[in-house]
Amino acid sequence: MADLLLSPDEHRHASALTRDFIDRYHASLPERPVFPDIDRSAIRAILDEPFPEDGRPLDALFEELDRVIVPNSTHTAHPRFLPYVQPSPNGISAHAEAIAGVLNQNCNLWTLSPAANAVEQKVVRWFAGLFGFDAAAGGLITSGGSMANLIGLTAARDHHLGESARRKGLQGRDAPLVLYTSEETHNSVDKAVSILGLGTDHLRRLPCDEAFRLRLDRLAEAVEEDRKDGLTPFCVVANAGTVTTGAIDPIPEIAAFCQAQNLWLHVDGAYGALAALSPRFHDALSGIGLADSLSLDPHKFLFASFEAGCVLVKDAATLRHAFDVSSSYLAMEQDPDLIHYAHHGPQLSRGFKALKVWWSLRHFGGKAYAEVIEHMADLAATMGEIAEKRPEFELLAPVVFNCACFRLSKLDEQANRAVLKALVDSGLAFLGPASVKGQFGLRACFMNLRTTKADVELIMDEIARLAAEKPPRSEALTASVF
Repeated sequence: MADLLLSPDEHRHASALTRDFIDRYHASLPERPVFPDIDRSAIRAILDEPFPEDGRPLDALFEELDRVIVPNSTHTAHPRFLPYVQPSPNGISAHAEAIAGVLNQNCNLWTLSPAANAVEQKVVRWFAGLFGFDAAAGGLITSGGSMANLIGLTAARDHHLGESARRKGLQGRDAPLVLYTSEETHNSVDKAVSILGLGTDHLRRLPCDEAFRLRLDRLAEAVEEDRKDGLTPFCVVANAGTVTTGAIDPIPEIAAFCQAQNLWLHVDGAYGALAALSPRFHDALSGIGLADSLSLDPHKFLFASFEAGCVLVKDAATLRHAFDVSSSYLAMEQDPDLIHYAHHGPQLSRGFKALKVWWSLRHFGGKAYAEVIEHMADLAATMGEIAEKRPEFELLAPVVFNCACFRLSKLDEQANRAVLKALVDSGLAFLGPASVKGQFGLRACFMNLRTTKADVELIMDEIARLAAEKPPRSEALTASVF
């Protein structure tokens, strides 16, 4: 019979190959192009490969890794990869991922993962304590903010529907449920609304103020108008860091409104909530503990490797109400210290994602994270200052967090897009596009542990140089990554 395990010698050899690859990859990052010059023949070879009937030796797999995979990868740990809220991973995450893969815990029933269960509970409690949730709170580690938002909004929907949530759902309701958020909110909320059967027609995306924060007066008007029209307002989604500008909604005021109006408050904190570790941002995020549910992303400001999200709820019973489904094959005994996470979320099979978060916090400590978070904000401020001082740039939004949005002031939208494409195609840096009050611009989000002030200055000099060249023809934009 074929053996799917490695012999001790093969295991040692695989470990040595892996260690050598990691060392070489990290050492080579500064010299690599951030965005690859894609080898289409190599990509097509992957796509056209028939199902393998016979195996290949380890050395061949690692040789292919160096020859095909790495040269055709976007190097997100590169110091000038700055397009999205996507950080470089911290130094301990890869090791934790390897350990989690070896242990292969299924974090659904506590009987299948006792220690992992305790680790996940501890991480959730730390997060709950950070935002002032009390002992009744609950939550779980998720794949990311999108899944955390979906779980939080599921809890909101089913809490509103009560006992009929599971049996009848939304079928036959005469008064559709409506939820409210700002025009700057992440599109995962639109996806959640669609998945939950609420319909995007019943998602109100409301105007923001000059600081890109949800306007409370427009929220109050929309809720009142919908009730007059026979609809059922039930939830507000506030932002702790909007996806484009990093704005933080006035959460305490929104929470007071929701309490007075009997509305569930979900805070999308996937981007910025964990910046509360920093004294600089703690006060701005202090109202988060007033929420009924909250999404977080440890794979952002904790710099854990993908995937690592988290959802918290003020009352753990709301998760059980939404997700606890009885089945004879899952009828395992209860434990006074451990819980069945299968009854707290949509997944049954769940990996040990909490280990890298637990190790990251315990290895580096909260003070180190606070310093790094503030350093990222300082880099964004540096870029913003350059954009304000140099005449070829126009700053599109105040730099209040760790991202900067700007445009080339003397060029139209097409030419700005062309410069952004040229920058990315050059391999020097990877910035992203941004739409700020209807204006197209370039956006850098600083979440990379290797980025320095010198990188910021180099990027801005290169953008100015590209802008001074003859703008590319419009047909050149057809192959753009944007």
